[in-house]
Amino acid sequence: MLNTMQFQTEMNSNSEFQRKRQAIHHALRTVLSSEEAASAVISWEQFISPSASAFNGLNQFARQVCELYGKHGRHTELVQAMIKALVEGGASRHEEETATERRMPAEEIAATEAVHASPEIRTAEFSSFQVLLQALLQEIDRLGAGMGESCRQFLLNALENLPWSPEQQLQVASLVNTGVAVQTRPYRAGQLVSLMHHLSLWMQDMLGAETAARLMRNAMARAEKSAAATAYPPQGFMNG
Repeated sequence: MLNTMQFQTEMNSNSEFQRKRQAIHHALRTVLSSEEAASAVISWEQFISPSASAFNGLNQFARQVCELYGKHGRHTELVQAMIKALVEGGASRHEEETATERRMPAEEIAATEAVHASPEIRTAEFSSFQVLLQALLQEIDRLGAGMGESCRQFLLNALENLPWSPEQQLQVASLVNTGVAVQTRPYRAGQLVSLMHHLSLWMQDMLGAETAARLMRNAMARAEKSAAATAYPPQGFMNG
């Protein structure tokens, strides 16, 4: 028989998994019909362990969905929608916002949208970080698809455990999964340095110090030649 603590832990875990399931279903509706999304989300349940990071394997799952339902060219859109839904809370948050809007006069809705709009910004730090991270991922991908996927899963797991805002998580998660990121929030000093430090330790553990150092040198050399490096030298991310 489960004791009270074990029961509560299982209840919390199940509740969190259901929240993730709702988020994935909500995102699937961006490219699928209601019936198709209901069927696809069952596949997602079989695709991921309840205890695993919901970000794991999103690329592969989105690719399978788009191939199965003939949504050619919409893979990146679907991945970004799923990441956004997972970070923001998915359908439940959307339904709460919709219910609130139904109770608001039109002029108040317009004012609220203006306040909460998130225009794209481009900070020198994040632009440089994007170049360096992409160069590193490409270097790791050359070691084999399995190693590249393992690295991406590590980064997504790390993001879930960092004390960042949902928007900050979304920006890097999108970059990791699709190679594209729209920045709407800046980062505090040290946040991106910390993530790069975690990645460096993972590389040393998984690849060995010598290989990790070689890949880092290669990626750094490429990043230093980019236009972004002029405004923010990529060596700044190695001070963690």
